[in-house]
Amino acid sequence: MRNIRSIRNLLFISLLIMLLVNAPALAAGAEGSGVNPGVRIGQWIQYNVAALFAPLIGLVALYYLLRRQFTKFLAFACFAVLVALFIFAGNDFKDAAVSLGRWIIGR
Repeated sequence: MRNIRSIRNLLFISLLIMLLVNAPALAAGAEGSGVNPGVRIGQWIQYNVAALFAPLIGLVALYYLLRRQFTKFLAFACFAVLVALFIFAGNDFKDAAVSLGRWIIGR
């Protein structure tokens, strides 16, 4: 349990350092262009999380496969696909849910 806490703390500190170091670059040019620096930081985080998502999922899936825990592997794979779809294609799901709701209600 202590090892997980230290890894979590290390990840948190590294993310904080990256944000502090890159904050001036992310906020540059935002004064006259009407672009919110928070939006740029959010886009930067989303881009980097998207780049790290597939390798992390692959490592966890490989761990389950090598340990021959096939049930956990299948459950994790299904959950990872759902999370990826909701995070990276959230607007499409919102539009589909709205149209499905309108079709059910009849409006």
